[in-house]
Amino acid sequence: MLHDYTTQHIGRPVCIRQSVSRFLVVLVAIAYSSCTLSNSVGDEPKPPFRPAFFAFQTSFANAQSSTPAYLAKMVQQAGFDGVELMGLDQVDAFMPELQARGLTLHSLYVKCDLDADPPYSRLLEPTLQKWKGELPYIWLHIHSTRFQASDPAGDQRCVEILRELSNVAKRHGVQIGIYHHTGFWAEKFSDGVRIARQVDRDNVGAVFNLCHYLRVSGPDRLEQELAAAFPHVMLVSINGADDGETTKMNWNRLIQPLGEGTFDSTRVLRVLQAHGYRGPIGLQGFGISARPEQFLPASVKAFHRTLDELETP
Repeated sequence: MLHDYTTQHIGRPVCIRQSVSRFLVVLVAIAYSSCTLSNSVGDEPKPPFRPAFFAFQTSFANAQSSTPAYLAKMVQQAGFDGVELMGLDQVDAFMPELQARGLTLHSLYVKCDLDADPPYSRLLEPTLQKWKGELPYIWLHIHSTRFQASDPAGDQRCVEILRELSNVAKRHGVQIGIYHHTGFWAEKFSDGVRIARQVDRDNVGAVFNLCHYLRVSGPDRLEQELAAAFPHVMLVSINGADDGETTKMNWNRLIQPLGEGTFDSTRVLRVLQAHGYRGPIGLQGFGISARPEQFLPASVKAFHRTLDELETP
């Protein structure tokens, strides 16, 4: 029980009741401030989901010209952030044209053969060294005649190669994606995820390639498999496609300009958004008969329209 009297504390009169009251006021103020700060941090909006968008070199097959200068200009005018190239021999010719237009070489398509010695080109590291800081990713298409597609018996050899290559790539600031491809040893998306987990390096991950996923696995478990693969998802490719029994479809139905076909590509983007994916996304264009001068700008518009829809409450 508190009494209304004064006492002496280090030679100064203090009113105990007033001191307690002031103390309580301070506590309330601190609690209010903490609550306000907590709410303000929690209420901060998430950054918009706006991944970079790049065009596969496969998209250029029917272009009016095949020169790097023309193709780089075409990609820039279409609204892409950059490109992917197929093979080390493409880099020197394209890089100056891309740099001149503020475009990024987002990824380089590189072969890895589990049965070969060496398993990848000896020119890979000199290329990475020459263009250090200009090439953020390579994605590996992985082959073997000794092991059948998706055969885990090849895992040990693949992990050895990728750990070695991880060290090479890290010296040059490059990340490695395992590019699953129909008919290759790493055929399924789950193959890339399985290997990435075993390699256990922060610069090695699995590529999600929509057209090959639909062809090999079908659409039914797409969300579950893609979500479960995080944090090992390294790169992503999308395109227009048809829905249904996709494992029985030909490529002309599984690879269309974005925005065409009956498959809802938003299914992929929604999972990426939910899991905080911040890497680039590529547009697959293999076998599309239309002129890229037409279907590339249309695909960019469809991509940004979809992103806008994802941001709409």
